[in-house]
Amino acid sequence: MPGTKSFLAQEFTRFFEAAWLELPAAAGKIVLGVGDRKELREAGWKAYDAWIRLANEVTNAVYSDPIIGEVTARMMESALRMRQVGGAMAAASLSNLWPSIGLPTHGEIVAVRDELLELRQELAAYAAGLPVPDDSAAADAHDAPEAVRKRAQLNEYRGSNSIGSGANSNSSAFGYLARLGKRHVAA
Repeated sequence: MPGTKSFLAQEFTRFFEAAWLELPAAAGKIVLGVGDRKELREAGWKAYDAWIRLANEVTNAVYSDPIIGEVTARMMESALRMRQVGGAMAAASLSNLWPSIGLPTHGEIVAVRDELLELRQELAAYAAGLPVPDDSAAADAHDAPEAVRKRAQLNEYRGSNSIGSGANSNSSAFGYLARLGKRHVAA
């Protein structure tokens, strides 16, 4: 049928009518004092909906073209490959740089995390075996790390040499912060 328009042309016509005719007319009526805000709001939403439908139809028309679809697919594939190559190059070039600077490697960080988890479990097991006095720490007996911290505060715990030794010992700082009730000690 020669008299019918394509769906894209219909959407463009609806958008043009809503955005360039109905919306300014509704705004002009408000300026003149003849219209109301409800009419302006409806005209604005109609223009917005027409814009969304037009953008959707243009996108559908563009991506339904096999040439554009293939070019887009190749560009995305190339970008992903370049990302993989960049990641491999960064890993290869920085793998020897981290130890030379003195920064820990991923394996070392994982090992430290595992050791901390084991220490936390040992501390909880130790705290669960201690007798709980009839003071404020008794209420927290179910929370083993909190109970140990409170007992350390009550007993004026000052840290031992097993926490650290030598020039980098932080045992006195740990004892001081434990007495103050700090939960975390950054070394």
